[in-house]
Formats: sequence, C-alpha cells, structure tokens
Amino acid sequence: MENTFGRNIIPQDEEERLENLKKYKILYTKSEPIFDQLAAVAATMLKVPMAMINFVDKDHVWTKADQLGDSGNEVERGTSLCSLAILKGEVTVFEDALAEPCLMSNPLVVGEFGLRFYAAVPITTTEGFNIGAICIVDKKTRTFSAEDRKKLEWVAKMVQTEIEKRI
Repeated sequence: MENTFGRNIIPQDEEERLENLKKYKILYTKSEPIFDQLAAVAATMLKVPMAMINFVDKDHVWTKADQLGDSGNEVERGTSLCSLAILKGEVTVFEDALAEPCLMSNPLVVGEFGLRFYAAVPITTTEGFNIGAICIVDKKTRTFSAEDRKKLEWVAKMVQTEIEKRI
C-alpha cells in the first residue's frame, strides 16, 4: 500500500480495529437503501455534490454508499482521505486541499479528479473503534462551519445506529 500522505496512517489498534470491522459484516456487501439515503441526506443538507459512507479495510477504502445510490468503489488506503479521518475521534476538514502539505502528492487532489474540499466524521463502533467515515467532497474550496460540523456528526450517528443493528 503506497502512502501518499507522508505520515503513518495505520492506527496503533489496527488489528483489533480490523477484527471489529469484520464483526459488522458490512464490507463488500450489496447496496442498502438506508445507507444510500443517509449519504443523500448528507449531500443535500450540506449542499455538496458528493457524500460517501466508506469503510477502511486493511489495504483499501470501500464505499458502502454514496449520494447516487452507488456502492462498491474501492480506493487504495494510502490515497483515500478517509484513512486520515479514522485516525482521530472528531471531524477532519480540508477546506482547501491544495493548501494542505500532507495532500500535496495525493492523486485525488493533484490529479484529474481535482478534490478541493473534504470533511469527514469517523464511524465509531460501540467498542470505540473507528471503522470508517462519512465524508463529503467538492471540487471547489468551501468553508465548513460549526453548524455544518454538527450536521455531519448527526448523519454519522445515524450510520452508527444502523450498523449496530447488524450485530
């Protein structure tokens, strides 16, 4: 796994985190309306073109849902910004990705895709592991207010509630 962030993206509790993720039997599953709807709610409520519910596996970040009802996309873990989002227990925000030194060699930012704005809240299990993130993305810079942060945290809580039903 190539790491484009120039820093360690593997949490200290990685083995336990991956075991916890497997317990939810959500990786590589079919599209489910509730997750598609939650991604669509995030995109609509925060007025962004893209919202995704992503889960961080050993080598890849897998999309469970996006605002269009698509799922199954995979990105190398060393490229996906959600790899950074699971490292802390709070919102990760890049209002202008081009201004972030850790994103200077990231192909999603400097490449054809042209990511400029990213915000994510980790999806945390009841055991306290960050197994994924709900993220919103735009190809233009934007500000992310305290109110926006609350809205994204609210949707993340709803995702957490849904995944807990799987146990």
